[in-house]
Amino acid sequence: MNQIATIYRSAQFYAHMAHNIAKGQTFFQDHEFLGELYSAYEAAYDSIIERMIGLGQNPDISGITMDAATMISDHDSNQSTQTCLSYLLSTEKSICAAIKEQVSKSSVGTQNLLQGLADESEMRQYKLGQRLK
Repeated sequence: MNQIATIYRSAQFYAHMAHNIAKGQTFFQDHEFLGELYSAYEAAYDSIIERMIGLGQNPDISGITMDAATMISDHDSNQSTQTCLSYLLSTEKSICAAIKEQVSKSSVGTQNLLQGLADESEMRQYKLGQRLK
């Protein structure tokens, strides 16, 4: 679950950066959508961390946050909105892959949480894909 939490945290950081640097003809729509994304990523991250704690695990929140920041450290704030959206689509695919790997190792309740997060990710993938056409 650490990997999933780290991916969500990095997506939150990245989407927030993209929200801040959005520009161009589609600024208003992109700015709003990216704001929704970083909020969704934050909520998912929080759900994962709380589930881990509830299951008696002791997540290294500082380590997860540092790893997440490292994941996006190569991305500068001069990127186009298109580049940011493409990166987030790739990140969404990583989320689903990490969830798929974790589901078989999880309790029924955690499987339900993870499957719900994958469902939400697939919806975001559709929206990102449509925006990138």
